Amino acid sequence: MHATISENYEKFLDFENSGKVLSFHYQYRNMLVWPFIRNVVWNCIYKILFGENAGFIDTSAQNLKKGRLFGYKWLQFFKISKNPLFACKQTDILYLYHVVGNVKDENDVYYNRIYDDFVALHDSTAIIESAPLFRHFYPKKYKTYEADSIEIICAFHEKIASLNEKDKNTIEQMIDYLKRDFPFALQESHWRIIRIELERYAKNMKLIYEYYHKVFRRISPKLVFVAQACDGSHMACKIKVLRDMGIPSAEIQHGLISSEHFAYNYSRVVCDSEEYRSYLPDHFLTFGHFWEKTIRLPVHTEVLGSANFSRNFDKTRKSDNSVGNETQDKNILILPSVLETYMELVRYLYDKLPDRRLLIKVHPTKTKQYEAFKTMENDRISVYIKENINNFFDRAAIVIGDDSTALYEAAALGKQVMIWDTEYSRNMHRAIGRWFADKEELLSVLQSDHINTPAETKPEDIFARDSERRYRAFIAGYVSK
Repeated sequence: MHATISENYEKFLDFENSGKVLSFHYQYRNMLVWPFIRNVVWNCIYKILFGENAGFIDTSAQNLKKGRLFGYKWLQFFKISKNPLFACKQTDILYLYHVVGNVKDENDVYYNRIYDDFVALHDSTAIIESAPLFRHFYPKKYKTYEADSIEIICAFHEKIASLNEKDKNTIEQMIDYLKRDFPFALQESHWRIIRIELERYAKNMKLIYEYYHKVFRRISPKLVFVAQACDGSHMACKIKVLRDMGIPSAEIQHGLISSEHFAYNYSRVVCDSEEYRSYLPDHFLTFGHFWEKTIRLPVHTEVLGSANFSRNFDKTRKSDNSVGNETQDKNILILPSVLETYMELVRYLYDKLPDRRLLIKVHPTKTKQYEAFKTMENDRISVYIKENINNFFDRAAIVIGDDSTALYEAAALGKQVMIWDTEYSRNMHRAIGRWFADKEELLSVLQSDHINTPAETKPEDIFARDSERRYRAFIAGYVSK
């Protein structure tokens, strides 16, 4: 029997706990190497466990693929009005985030469902956004500056720059160490990925550091919120700049976290390392107390809540009283993870439940998955990607998935949540929803008169209410009203 994802992640942390990975430094400002490639190394393990198509997408690397550097808005470099280095003025609060999480509202205006509700609570707030392939979505709810210029500069520089001798030696030594002592058998393709990432940051680190140092000096923020700040990679450099400048930073929880999530669980040696903590934010703000119990993070953690969930909680409650239960009962909302597995499930449910309508909501980053599901659309199958997930909760009484924050949201809203017991459901707590082993068991449950679910965690523990008050109280420690 194969080891579980949890067992493999603990083995990864045991390796990290030796401390040797913290002995490698780049030449520029003696920067630690490990924060920049930790997520890439774990992603290679993840690919071994779940296949080459599994794992996250490194959006900064994606910008360089298939020669598209010239194909998408390279003139952005000259758009001074969108470049924060020239156009953004002094502000109290700065947000650094990306297009993931941007959804359309009822007026076809894009807003970020994680952050924008908080942006509205303090006038002196600015936003700098990154985007895969430089594809930003407009019109937006709030004025947004774009980080494209520095990413374009780095893309050019990476192609023409050479490594200095110290970084060459450091990269070779680190790869030799990993090949010798790493407790996982990576393939040559994985080692190539790791080498590319090591070299990319060695070449571009000075550019990234100095660019953001100038941006932060110009804007002079008193507090900076950084999306996925605990992930490392290119975020690690931005956090290091903030730390060196003495500017406080925070990450707001944006999705599922668990005891196996690489960004929020570190070994004891890393947690104890003052040096490593300089690549992590000062604060991590969670949706609720429930999530604090699942992480091992050397960062101050406190509850913020979710303004988006609170608003949609009230909206869905009102909708439950106005929309006929019969309409909701006929709709099943499906949140897919693995394409082939869920395509098979959709076909199965379509054949076995002729009186039901299937609503498939694809994660906003999975465009290829969306295109595949679109080929299945018909009178009883509808597929969506950019719409706000919360808009679907008042349209379906049953929600099916195995790896999504939306399953927690649905449970907190009192929906019937069905969780597929797979390796991908490792992030899901057993107290949430009704679990099933295969599509046959799911069908049996759906055809029964009542779906029995275990006693669920209190909704307010998953998504704390009164996020506006909590946010105002948090920022009051750094800015005046």
